Amino acid sequence: MDYNEAHDATVSRACAKREILKHGADWHEFLIEVGDKREYVGAEVLDWLGY
Repeated sequence: MDYNEAHDATVSRACAKREILKHGADWHEFLIEVGDKREYVGAEVLDWLGY
């Protein structure tokens, strides 16, 4: 998956958590800042990670 596909994708909570942790970031901080949802838009995860 390239950046544009990831940006526009809908990802599950589990997938978002996996990516956040894979980058060594704090999952709980992500939840505080972005919200605890069943699904996220890829842009939310990528933006939060600084991409």
